[in-house]
Amino acid sequence: MHVNPLFQLSLCSAALIGALAASNAQAEIKTNYLSNVRPLIKFNELTRTDKLLLAQQAQFLLRDLYVNRYEKNEFYGTNPNFSGHVDPAATVQKTVDNIDRLSTAQLHANLSNIFVSQRDLHLNYNFPLPHAAFISFLPFNFARTSSTADANEVRINNVYKVFFDVFFPTQRKPQIGDLVLEYDGLPIKQAVSNATINGNGANLYGGFSRAIQYMTFSSQASSLPPTKDSITLKLKAASNGEIYSITIPWLSQYDDSKLSPSTSTASARTSTPDLNAVAMSNEQTQERYNQFLQQNLVEDNSAIAKQATPEPSIKWAIVNQDSKKVGYISISSFVPSKVNDNGALSIIATLLRNQLASTDALVIDVRNNGGGSIVYADKLPQLFMPGRALTNTARLLNSGTNFEVLNQDIFKQYWPNWVDLITKAHSTQNTYSKTGIFTSPDDANSLGQMYYKPIGVLANARSFSATDLFTCSMQDNAAATIFGEDRSTGAGGANVLEQDFFAYFAPQIFKPLPDGVSMRVSWRQTVRAGYNVNALIEDHGCLADIQVPRDVSDLSNGDQTQFNQIAKKLLAMPTSTSGYRFLTPVGNVLSIPQTTRSLSLEISDTENVNVYVNNVLYKRSYVGIYNSKRTVALELPAKAVNDSYQIAIVGTDGGPRELWNTKRIVKVTN
Repeated sequence: MHVNPLFQLSLCSAALIGALAASNAQAEIKTNYLSNVRPLIKFNELTRTDKLLLAQQAQFLLRDLYVNRYEKNEFYGTNPNFSGHVDPAATVQKTVDNIDRLSTAQLHANLSNIFVSQRDLHLNYNFPLPHAAFISFLPFNFARTSSTADANEVRINNVYKVFFDVFFPTQRKPQIGDLVLEYDGLPIKQAVSNATINGNGANLYGGFSRAIQYMTFSSQASSLPPTKDSITLKLKAASNGEIYSITIPWLSQYDDSKLSPSTSTASARTSTPDLNAVAMSNEQTQERYNQFLQQNLVEDNSAIAKQATPEPSIKWAIVNQDSKKVGYISISSFVPSKVNDNGALSIIATLLRNQLASTDALVIDVRNNGGGSIVYADKLPQLFMPGRALTNTARLLNSGTNFEVLNQDIFKQYWPNWVDLITKAHSTQNTYSKTGIFTSPDDANSLGQMYYKPIGVLANARSFSATDLFTCSMQDNAAATIFGEDRSTGAGGANVLEQDFFAYFAPQIFKPLPDGVSMRVSWRQTVRAGYNVNALIEDHGCLADIQVPRDVSDLSNGDQTQFNQIAKKLLAMPTSTSGYRFLTPVGNVLSIPQTTRSLSLEISDTENVNVYVNNVLYKRSYVGIYNSKRTVALELPAKAVNDSYQIAIVGTDGGPRELWNTKRIVKVTN
């Protein structure tokens, strides 16, 4: 079946069109064969001035701001024949020098290849429209599974039946779980290896995971379209072992409202960036992929019946496991869409204190979470640990450009710590500044512990960026056991900023980019704290404490096999008998009369109790409760009517080790 290119076929699903129209009243999402729309996937012609500007601006980012440049050169080497990696500063200089010999398309391809070769999903060269309007995909996707014979199987994971029905009605549909033996004539392992660089994933695990994603999905916002119009797969049926082959054309999906011609002009940022909202660590590929799956009606086939919350990225469930109950929280993004960071934290806190309070263990699922707010990720671990949470730190490349950019009055006002770090580094020959923090210790511990049973974090190699930071922080603070679908998380450890941020604050160096091109750069490099102090996340990721790879049964049973493994391991872990209980149910705010000078709690297996008022130790009491429970009256400070303060109650053993804590706001009443 072929579609006339003059008749651009809209995907004939009313539900899909309705969902898309709700998000963009002007959008008409269409799907066609890639071979038919390939002529539309193009670049507007640039003048020599614009070409040179793009190359030079890329050079400034890669040479002067890109904080991972030296680490990447060391980790991968700079011989492209070995790993595909090139030294970005040296290679972009060649592009600048050869600008007159490059067409517009060649320039875009050269710059994109330099960015992609770094295998850093925080470093992006984003193509302009109309090229960026397109997504190329196959009507299925792949997953890695593990068996006793092969730890890195590639299998069919999802099949988009609607596309088969519309575009390939007579084609044999692969089935979920079918084993991929060959991809376009190559043994599957060789095909994955070839796709690793274009997949842009760091290390062996992120590289494999991103490669198999790239082999079925490619966004033309950051990648060139597939070179071939179709691919042939050799498969082994999971049901009966039959070997069969299918040839499938690539499809292309696009919003035709974005295809109208535009002139090659540069557009400058018109609004002042919010300096309190740039602590972002996210990656665009997973976000685009997740959005594509959501828009194209790929159903959640999880064995866990998730409950919604006011924030779509947070869902929860309680799963019966023998005679026990296991709590489950899914966090699909650290960029909340309906609330702010604190609103998301409040939703999770409410779940822990109410719906999930009586569960026997908890699984926090952050698989395929491409990241987002660093502050959100920094504040979350405190909810699961008895002591004070340590946060990851970060450092800057010690460059003259960073020194010049940051030494402005606005940064001295909003970011005095980062100005101080780069200023001190500037007088040295050090490659990096010393490390700073995004979230203060008090802010990272403002809410206190809210869950007291064994906790597991389930991550995979597509858990990236702020999700790397969160997972590593839970491990570094000994707040949870890390269960890895892959051996490590995606290994993205940096704060990422857009080029137009620097163009706004340092127009003497950075200029508005022509024709709608955009670039992002890894600017502040994450350094771990706690048990893995001074280790980097970039390229290394967070190694799993316990590996729980999916097997073929997980693809058909909604990961039930994998979840059962995790639940059994968590439920077998010892549970602390130390704890506390309010004598009557209380909320986040305690209203206490001025004449009441104590607060009574039932406390178990705790030697000392410390009371803090507004983060300052107010009273340390020896209670000496062993193998039992007892009601204890804790002294409160004298305060005036209508005063309010935060109280933190921390139980410890005979030494300084915290066993549990809880925090509340106290309002003094008549």
